[in-house]
Amino acid sequence: MSVRSEQTRAELNDGIAAKIAAFKEVFIPYPIHMSLHVELDYLQKLGRQTVGQPQMGLRVLGPTGSGKTSAILAYIAAVERKRPRTATFVPVLKVDLERGSTPKKFMMSILQAYGDLHAGHGNELALKIRVFACFERFGTELLIVDEFQHLNYRNGVKNDVTDTLKGMLDAGIVPMAFLGTEEASPMFVRNLQLNGRLLPPCDLNPLSARRPEHQRLFATFVAKLERVVVDRGILPQISDLASDSLLPGLFQVSGGVIGRVCRLFEAALVHALRRGADKLERIDISWATEHWAMEQAFINRNPFAEKAHG
Repeated sequence: MSVRSEQTRAELNDGIAAKIAAFKEVFIPYPIHMSLHVELDYLQKLGRQTVGQPQMGLRVLGPTGSGKTSAILAYIAAVERKRPRTATFVPVLKVDLERGSTPKKFMMSILQAYGDLHAGHGNELALKIRVFACFERFGTELLIVDEFQHLNYRNGVKNDVTDTLKGMLDAGIVPMAFLGTEEASPMFVRNLQLNGRLLPPCDLNPLSARRPEHQRLFATFVAKLERVVVDRGILPQISDLASDSLLPGLFQVSGGVIGRVCRLFEAALVHALRRGADKLERIDISWATEHWAMEQAFINRNPFAEKAHG
């Protein structure tokens, strides 16, 4: 390959990367995610009104790609637009757990999220005291724990993470939302006392192709994604995947999980941009299915292959 050719490819990648970055920034209001925002807002405001009393928690479980994290980041952004985060005020704190997190590591994650450079110094009790002090010092009104399934709840009765969470809620300082995959379900099932401190679950379950209202939700979301592609200047022409009868295949590939549709679009857009297309087409969706969805084991067949290659 010539130097000129390598430069051309590099320049092409620069442009594609910028456009995909613009696509990834978009958060499309989606009814299920908006319902989550309503519950988070209620949880935060309830906590503000009941400081010193036992606080409530919220369970938010869903498969990978259901948009939990994107919805949470959009909620935090909305909160901070009204009441900006400062060096002394953190209205909502989000922590991401590492696999196998113990109660002590959980406390360390919270301190690290506050910027504590000595988060690992001290035993579990000392760390918990510092965590509670941070909640009060920074005026935090809601703690969001992401990747909740990574908490290690198999250490035995003396080191039960769910008891730690229950104790934190009982301390009356801050309400908590727990985000995770279905793997986290046993942690809630095994501790009815913790469950008694939770609001009704706001799980993000996959859409069902058998329910007409879910079909409409799915079609509306795909149409909005197609609109975003043009509005953000990623491709010049709007596609119409519905008229090309691609929606049933998209539903199959995604399993009704909205976030997977976004990731599939992302891979398809890269293919379309590299071939110089004016709009997203079946051939791009088919390529993305084979090279992303099938390789990631979300589906074992390509429902678009026959017509795309025919």
